[in-house]
Amino acid sequence: MGFGFQAAGYHLSASKGHKTMDRQTQSVTDIFPKISRRELLAALTMVTAAAGLGGCASTPEGLSADRISLPDGKLPPAPVQMAQSGPPDTGYAPPADYVMKTPYRRPTAHPAVARGALGIIPRSAWALAGPNMRTIQPMNGVNLITFHHSGDPQPFLDDSIEGTAHYLEAIREWQVRQGFEDIAYHFANDRMGRIWQLRSLQYRGEHVRDGFAAPRWLDQYVQWKNSPTHPVNGRYIWNAHNIGIVTLGNFMIQEPTIYQKRRIVEFGRLVRTLYQIPIYHCYTHQELVATLCPGKIYQPYMEYIRRDGLM
Repeated sequence: MGFGFQAAGYHLSASKGHKTMDRQTQSVTDIFPKISRRELLAALTMVTAAAGLGGCASTPEGLSADRISLPDGKLPPAPVQMAQSGPPDTGYAPPADYVMKTPYRRPTAHPAVARGALGIIPRSAWALAGPNMRTIQPMNGVNLITFHHSGDPQPFLDDSIEGTAHYLEAIREWQVRQGFEDIAYHFANDRMGRIWQLRSLQYRGEHVRDGFAAPRWLDQYVQWKNSPTHPVNGRYIWNAHNIGIVTLGNFMIQEPTIYQKRRIVEFGRLVRTLYQIPIYHCYTHQELVATLCPGKIYQPYMEYIRRDGLM
């Protein structure tokens, strides 16, 4: 006999002898390095418990990072207005007239419809090349998450797996041509709420440029000692230890789909639980540096789900 484990849309199954579970767990540890089978199951249990509460009330119990208290346990109720110096952090999305070097043909050996463990579509299902191993830097641990939109010049409206795979490869190729070591982000949330593995979590991302000021709420809540990073020669190296999650679309000019909104909560909670990241170390791009990302429509949603402990 086998058993199934369902958690907020993420499924693991195991047959007699745990062979299926072992394969699934191995696949998950490929996506989430240094996460053991025990830690994975514990995280899924907590995520399921939180989902059973209707995804509301409070953050999952039992995480040491969440026990670091804030004065009222919540994030600022008003939109965070960041007064950052330096040029705006832009240029992550290909221009509207961008043409790839060669016509895209999705890898046939790894069809995107064959989801991996937890339903995450692996990088091998869409990417045509790997990172620049000569210059890419190791992640060396995780202590924050940054949420983005892809910021396309025009609304992104493709719901298909084929179209999404094509677009992710176009982003990767464009960013590499701009001098990036690989696609900038670690995960993508598409319009149907599918999660795609982008850059491996073994490697530091390139989704937030260096900043010159700490997030404002660290000042409001006197949490300097709990800052996820510290300045180096006056600059905050925000890509260090930082998981980048991008939701596809330009949320200055379009709405996230209901599937995307749900997955932001569910996947954000899963990643946060796996790496024991406190909710006040879950940022949006504009809360770290000067940028419009993740857009005027997405930003208030992020403030709401963190403030009310939904993620």
